[in-house]
Amino acid sequence: MLHLGTVRSPHAHARILGMDKAAALAVPGVVEVVVPGDYPELDTPMPGLLEPGTLVNPYCDLHLDNPHHVLPRGKSTHQGEAVAIVVAESRHAAALGAAAMQVEYEPLPAVMSAEEAMAPDAPRVHEANPNIVAHLKMSVGDVEAAFSGAAIVFEERLYAQRVASMSIEGRGVVASWDALREEMTVWATHQQPYRLRDTVARLLGLPQDKVRVLSGDIGGAFGGKGMCPEDLVAAAVSRRRRRPVKWIESRSENFVGAHARDQIHDVRVAADRDGRLLALDVKLIKDVGAYNHYEMVQTTNTVNHMLSHFKVPAFRAEGWCVSTNKVQVRPTRGAGRPEASFVMDRVLDFVAARTGLDPLEVRLRNIIPAAEMPYSNGLTYRDGVKITYDGGDYPHMLRLAAERFDYAGWRRRQDEARAQGRMIGIGISSSLEAGGVGPCEGARISIDEAGRVNVFIGVNCHGQSHETTFAQVCAEYLGAGFDSVRVVGGDTALMRIGYGTGASRVGVNTGNAVMLASLALREKVRQFAAHVLAVGPDQVQVEGERAFVAADPARGRSFAELARAASANRGMAKLGGPILTATEFYYPDTVTWSSCVHMVAVEVDPDTGIVGVLKYVMSHDCGVPMNPMVVDGQLQGGTVQGIGAALGEELIYDASGQLLTGSFMDYPMPRAADVPPFEIEHLVYPTPRNPLGVRAAGEGGPNSPPAAFAGAVEDATGRRKRVTRMPLTPQRVFELLH
Repeated sequence: MLHLGTVRSPHAHARILGMDKAAALAVPGVVEVVVPGDYPELDTPMPGLLEPGTLVNPYCDLHLDNPHHVLPRGKSTHQGEAVAIVVAESRHAAALGAAAMQVEYEPLPAVMSAEEAMAPDAPRVHEANPNIVAHLKMSVGDVEAAFSGAAIVFEERLYAQRVASMSIEGRGVVASWDALREEMTVWATHQQPYRLRDTVARLLGLPQDKVRVLSGDIGGAFGGKGMCPEDLVAAAVSRRRRRPVKWIESRSENFVGAHARDQIHDVRVAADRDGRLLALDVKLIKDVGAYNHYEMVQTTNTVNHMLSHFKVPAFRAEGWCVSTNKVQVRPTRGAGRPEASFVMDRVLDFVAARTGLDPLEVRLRNIIPAAEMPYSNGLTYRDGVKITYDGGDYPHMLRLAAERFDYAGWRRRQDEARAQGRMIGIGISSSLEAGGVGPCEGARISIDEAGRVNVFIGVNCHGQSHETTFAQVCAEYLGAGFDSVRVVGGDTALMRIGYGTGASRVGVNTGNAVMLASLALREKVRQFAAHVLAVGPDQVQVEGERAFVAADPARGRSFAELARAASANRGMAKLGGPILTATEFYYPDTVTWSSCVHMVAVEVDPDTGIVGVLKYVMSHDCGVPMNPMVVDGQLQGGTVQGIGAALGEELIYDASGQLLTGSFMDYPMPRAADVPPFEIEHLVYPTPRNPLGVRAAGEGGPNSPPAAFAGAVEDATGRRKRVTRMPLTPQRVFELLH
């Protein structure tokens, strides 16, 4: 086994004048140093989520491509960028070799603010293109007329800070070249194993079936485990050296590898004196860092989720993606949705403050009535389909959360606490989650000769309990026992294609594919059993891992017996061959819409700025929950991530481009003591958009906490202070109060 060590730029922006390998090669155990130009196959751009120039939504009218090469050509564009790779006999030797590598840099002016980067005379991150790399513009309704006749008009600037995906394990890859078979096997912590397979195949000039990628349990991901240079270098070095090659990311490297959010919102609001919204006019500036692999996907998500549960007659948005000398951002859990919730809930709270109404009452006056479902708000999703909320009862969800929370009781306790000099506040946030985006996912199910049911899927699991939920679906629709079902994914040898785990898409797509394949296999079992039992197919029933004559249940065959018989029985000739198997793909027409309401009561310590949680309640609808315990886990875990973004997590750079929050000493993830008990009310409104009636469940947790905590802390001040940016660290809260 060979090991990789990455030489990373210490500068935010610098020209690379030269590289001297001698000191690195002198380190005992160092085998090779790979620099730009050494491997022609590595002289290629990293793939983004989209093919260059692809427009994935009708709002985007500009997308400039700045290729992100595996190893940079001539200059580094952010601190921590990989500029060379050391290959060594051990991980220790690789690290020492990377530290010894001599690179001569010419520092260049760095641009660290998206707004500064938009200036015509700002230093260019990439010489070939200006710093504005993508743009969107859209509108619904007559925005100007709404503002001209509004009794209440105000403007506010709202910030969503840069955060890290921060999974429990960092990234890693092992690549092993089989010279005899001319095949590459890659084990990787990757959310899109098929995309990695295709990229490695192109890189090495191999057919796709000569590359196998395995990506099983990967210790969490949250959007942070896409393609990285080391994935491709490991494969190239393994083939050259004919030895396995391994790279494991350190936590320090992880801090400069998986950034997200970092978006400014300038919002102009029109409302009437009764607190009803008339129009929103929003300008969004997203700092995408040095490279933009995601076009306008995240900013479009913000636009398309911003109106949330509420009726807004006129809406206009314009957005820019801007390159800076920071680490490129990826979509982390929520991917634009937490930003949308933060904007809308702040707007509603500001309207409440200006009208003197309770924040709950303002929401009830603006919420979409259940009688208007399905509801279209005039926007278009990034799959090109007009947005239509596919059912649910948002007013009931809000009132149910308030009832479980004891909203009126907390208002009384708040008044009593203020009389004692204590600062208690209540925050509310509503959010929507578009999930289940296509194009498709598939499932292949077979029954072996021992009667075991094997479910092969094209996606991998990193905490979503695929092995449990899809086994339940298969058992129910096939007629098998749960304990007999084995679910396997994350291996490109199992299915021809898969599109990856992300964007809360797997429950809808793969879940329905498993259901369809289970039904198809059940029918095949019924047809074959009818042949074996010499009866008509309509006389056969499948249940309890048996196929039997409905009128004579004792006359039947077990799954195991049928599978053994199928291998040599000519009755299978018309059923696809000698194996009891079925493969189906599910293609969604468009996304489903899940919804959630969060309510939190906090106490603010005015002497320290510490925010303590007194009560936390959620009401949530994800359609039919495949497993309620799993849904609870998704909500709880996601909400903890949202609390981290609300109360502490932020990636901060200094003016020269050095990351100041590059360790857990300075980047405060929530600890166990920071996490309150969560009370969850489930509503079940099955969606008509897929056979299972399931909606997404992955992002109802992280979307709302920043907005809810912002409202609660502001409420604790008697709404005398405005909270416009996160996180609410003790220092920031103390400065807000004093």
